[in-house]
Amino acid sequence: MRYSSLLTLILLLLGHSTAFQQRRIANSVAFTRADERVLQRPSTCLWQTNKVDRQTAWNDKYQELVEFKKNHGHLRAEYKSSLYVWQLIQRRKNNGMKGYSPLTDDQVRLLDEIDFPWDTRRQTTWNDKYQELVEFKKNHGHLRAEYKSSLYDWQEVQRRKRNGMDGYSPLTDDQVRLLDEIDFPWDARRQTLWNDKYQELVEFKKKHGHLRAECRSSLYDWQ
Repeated sequence: MRYSSLLTLILLLLGHSTAFQQRRIANSVAFTRADERVLQRPSTCLWQTNKVDRQTAWNDKYQELVEFKKNHGHLRAEYKSSLYVWQLIQRRKNNGMKGYSPLTDDQVRLLDEIDFPWDTRRQTTWNDKYQELVEFKKNHGHLRAEYKSSLYDWQEVQRRKRNGMDGYSPLTDDQVRLLDEIDFPWDARRQTLWNDKYQELVEFKKKHGHLRAECRSSLYDWQ
């Protein structure tokens, strides 16, 4: 009798232990699955947050570039400054360089709106020639470069660009503004006529010692 009762008790304990272990395993599996779902959710949210943060950072830097242009009239940031480096990255993104995520259509459009210089080599060449023209005017008081000189030819190219001639990329708004600031002669024919009449007036003064041209003469009317 005692042996039978002891055996029954052992079997009951074993059954309870087995059930307990089964419940622990089931709970463990349930917890693991739930844990996986929880871990997956934050990773999606984190990706979305990072994406928003990157867009915000891009917009902030873009606005900094816009302000820079308002203050300086150009986009030539100081070499190796944060704004210089940021512009360099935008060019690499636009060129599809490996390791750089591409720009969105909106980002390209925004940069185009402020005449962003995608090709720095062309921009540098244009700026160098413009500065040469500015120095020429400072030294000579006019923009009449020697016929067929590199500066003369460059001015001709700017007129063709402004007139939208085939085969010539248009000038940017900044380039037009800069040329207007130094009274660039867009109409070469008018400029030539004016220059000829001016030289005639200079010769008249040399010869007569004054500028009182004969009444109703072409020189009188020009004055």
